[in-house]
Amino acid sequence: MPLQTDHASRKREFLFGALLLFGSCFLGLLLLEIAVRIISPPSPFHPLIPLRPKMKMEIHINLPGVSPVSMHSTNRWGLRGDEPPADWDKYFTVVTIGGSTTHCFYLDDHKAWPYLLQEKLKKFDPFVWVGNGGVEGHSTRAHIIFMEKVIPKMKPDAVIFLIGGSDLGFSISKEQFEKGNPQDLARGHSFYWPLFYSRLVQLLSLWKQILIDKVEVVGQEQAKHNTFERIPLDHEFILPDKKPGEFLPALGEYRENIKKLIALSRAQRVRPIFLTHPLLFDDTEQWKHVLGDYYWIKDPEHRISAATYWRLLNIYNQELLDVCREEKVDCFDLGRELPHSSDFFYDSVHFNERGAEEVANLVAMFLLSRGLPEKPTP
Repeated sequence: MPLQTDHASRKREFLFGALLLFGSCFLGLLLLEIAVRIISPPSPFHPLIPLRPKMKMEIHINLPGVSPVSMHSTNRWGLRGDEPPADWDKYFTVVTIGGSTTHCFYLDDHKAWPYLLQEKLKKFDPFVWVGNGGVEGHSTRAHIIFMEKVIPKMKPDAVIFLIGGSDLGFSISKEQFEKGNPQDLARGHSFYWPLFYSRLVQLLSLWKQILIDKVEVVGQEQAKHNTFERIPLDHEFILPDKKPGEFLPALGEYRENIKKLIALSRAQRVRPIFLTHPLLFDDTEQWKHVLGDYYWIKDPEHRISAATYWRLLNIYNQELLDVCREEKVDCFDLGRELPHSSDFFYDSVHFNERGAEEVANLVAMFLLSRGLPEKPTP
């Protein structure tokens, strides 16, 4: 009898110790989750769209055509730009969606082209609001998630897509085509449930990308975000004499993603407006013997010239124009209208302050020519 009593007592002690350990770990993780949420608030919409609300930072940078000090902040929705107006329905509201060329990371809040676009449109209608939803590295794969998870909650009148640059990478790099941009996580996540609810898991996932997956961090890539370096190219890769879809493997997906973005916009009664992607390079003699710059692509299939890089991007731009024409939606050929000049870019693809100003001018004129801004009829 005493042996049975001792066995039962040890069992109770073991269970109590296990429960105490589990409870302590749970309480510790709960407190850590609360602390992390205070220090780094989660996205108010979806974990795969990293919009961080109420973020403020001062950026010191040395880039051509960019102020040495700029303020970078977000509103309560995690967008760059003014706070959403309280009387939302009185305003013509726009959200810009794109990658780094929409985000304008290094430009001051008031010098990014979405904000400048808002200020230009307000001269014609004071009730205009433009929120900057650009996210570094995002492609149309992630833009679809943005349209599915974020836009239905914001309910703007229009969305402006600046696309093509990130998607071209899927055709230049086999690894990116198969795995997707690690920045946009557009292929989903095996730990979706904890990723959705836990900010701690989201940050651990981010550090996994940085330390294990070797995703490039913008702050550490300042040296590469610099004046474009003209590296001579002796042997140019000649584009094959085939249809573009045969040597650009992701072009078909790009076309389908555009159609999906249009369908989602229509389903949500949001007006889609597309912009083709500009580039410093063009198809002229000066760029035919210079190496094309795609520093965010780690394993390009071929060494191509800057001129060929523009030809490839222009194929993507033309695909966008063709789909928009077929679907009867607005598309502005910004890639053609913005001059291929270092006056407007601080590297091969990102706008400096003068470039952002010119983008805002061109897009504002296009919108005004389309009768915008105006509130849609109920």
